[in-house]
Amino acid sequence: MSLLDNKKRARKFYKYFSKVYDRINPIFYSKEMRKIVVEMANVSDDDFVLEVGSGTGFTTEGIAEKIDQKRIVALDITEEQIFRSLKKLPNVNYFVGDAENLPFKDKTFDATISAGSIEYWPNPLKGIKEMARVTKSGGRVVVLAPRRPENKIIRALANLVMLFPSTQQCVAWFMMAGLEKIRFVEVGPYRFWKKLAVIVSGEVP
Repeated sequence: MSLLDNKKRARKFYKYFSKVYDRINPIFYSKEMRKIVVEMANVSDDDFVLEVGSGTGFTTEGIAEKIDQKRIVALDITEEQIFRSLKKLPNVNYFVGDAENLPFKDKTFDATISAGSIEYWPNPLKGIKEMARVTKSGGRVVVLAPRRPENKIIRALANLVMLFPSTQQCVAWFMMAGLEKIRFVEVGPYRFWKKLAVIVSGEVP
């Protein structure tokens, strides 16, 4: 169980975490990793793309390098996170919402991406199923999930607020969500830290 299993408590956490997120994020999630995430989504010019758990807009910026901001929908659970992203990317379509209950119709988007968010979801499988539901047939769902820290003290603290699904667990969730052509890559922001995260993608049948 995580401290963030309670959605009200989670919103309060993100409200304050958003103030330091942009300074902490580069340690764990590099531009090279972001490039892989976007490439695995097969995003092209005319696509309509959803980002789930968009935070302060780091991955959103990577998507915006591929398509016009107006073709991006970014959803996050807190207004504070969205406000910080809005300053960087003013033309993106922002929604305050829950990853496990997406406020969109079936088969709305050409691709759906979530990076650095699933570790905070109380029910990751439900969130992945929701991403698959709102993605068109033939479109890809892409998720980046962190690896468990090796340092015992950091791991103990992180376990209070985060999940650390294994590569096998993430692949299993994708299969249970009905996704096909599943592939994954284990990555890290530095050469000496190669398996800091796993990026998994699957195609909607």
